[in-house]
Amino acid sequence: MPYKKATFWFSVISILIGLNNYLGNDDKNILLIGLNPLLNSIVYTEPFRHWIFDFESAKLAADSATIRVQLPAYIIHFASFFLTGLIIDVLIRIYRKFSVRQMG
Repeated sequence: MPYKKATFWFSVISILIGLNNYLGNDDKNILLIGLNPLLNSIVYTEPFRHWIFDFESAKLAADSATIRVQLPAYIIHFASFFLTGLIIDVLIRIYRKFSVRQMG
């Protein structure tokens, strides 16, 4: 059952966070970037900074804190959440395999 896997739920959460940001509910990018350790660490380094943010649209914005996010940010966010879920699923599988060997 896929809904019992961490990979599934992390992917769903990532899509919901991405949609929330895209629809404008996270205009400061706190959920999309601030709570994602990978994006949060690369957003301050070049050339990733220009891959993630659309600085051309920021020149026209009234509030410089609201800079639009580009497609690579959503892809990196989804990939990092998917891989995190995958790692959790693998660790759970290893733990269950190990615990069954200990009991039997």
